[in-house]
Amino acid sequence: MQGEMKHHGILGLTLVLIGCAARDERDPRVAVAAVLDDWHQAAARADEARYFGHLHDQAVFLGTDASERWSKAAFRSYAHPHFAAGKAWRFEAVRRAITIEGDVAWFDEDLATGNLGPARGSGVLRRHGGRWQIAHYNLALTVPNERFDLVKEAAGAAVRTSSGEDELATLAWLAGAWVGEHDGSVIEEAWLAPQAGSMIGSGRTIRDGETVFFEHLRIEVHDGRVIYQAQPLGRPPTAFTATVREADRVVFENREHDWPKRITYRRVAAGVEVRVDGDAGQAAETWTLTPAVTARR
Repeated sequence: MQGEMKHHGILGLTLVLIGCAARDERDPRVAVAAVLDDWHQAAARADEARYFGHLHDQAVFLGTDASERWSKAAFRSYAHPHFAAGKAWRFEAVRRAITIEGDVAWFDEDLATGNLGPARGSGVLRRHGGRWQIAHYNLALTVPNERFDLVKEAAGAAVRTSSGEDELATLAWLAGAWVGEHDGSVIEEAWLAPQAGSMIGSGRTIRDGETVFFEHLRIEVHDGRVIYQAQPLGRPPTAFTATVREADRVVFENREHDWPKRITYRRVAAGVEVRVDGDAGQAAETWTLTPAVTARR
């Protein structure tokens, strides 16, 4: 199977190079674009031979981490486990500018990515024997100017907390600040990361510029049970016990409480979905919270 996959990868690269050579006679920028597109597609399909076949032997790849200045061999060593597992990365150019002088081309491109968010690539290709190869590629994350201070803080002195082996570590995806809208109101919720068997949270609802609701929240471990404590408007706490704990969902219940009897948090693509409901015939409300960051002035 590996030999067959390698054969198909080499065949695909050969066909691309033949096509590029034919189009290169009309407009070399078409050939350069085809090489870059096929390079990205090879990563998306976890085709290692095809991907690294587009890199010049002396190529340099600059990653997003300051330590990532890789030769072709070092880059392949890093990437091989991802390709071998069939899970490389997906980059698609949504804008690209190419300039060519003789046998050298340089370019920059905006990338849509699956995991990095907005990104930009730039680099240099060299043509030798009618074949364009990537000699240099620089991958960078683009940062909106109005959020630069936040990114600088995160990349600098800010302490990165970790839940490690904490009993609540499976709920670490709930940590952070969240904001959403529901029934004409803005809902905010924030959670500290799991530490020492607890998560501390708070919530606020704003309507027409006024705080109309707030609550203090805790998730704690007691006698092996995970307990959600809610104190709406500063009242005495009401306890809900976790009855479902999955990788992306947790359900807390208190069958004796009037309403809600269940509080569900579920991780979704947009962020976190929250649902509060009760018995059949009682109200059920659902809203989605998206990640929020605080702009410090």
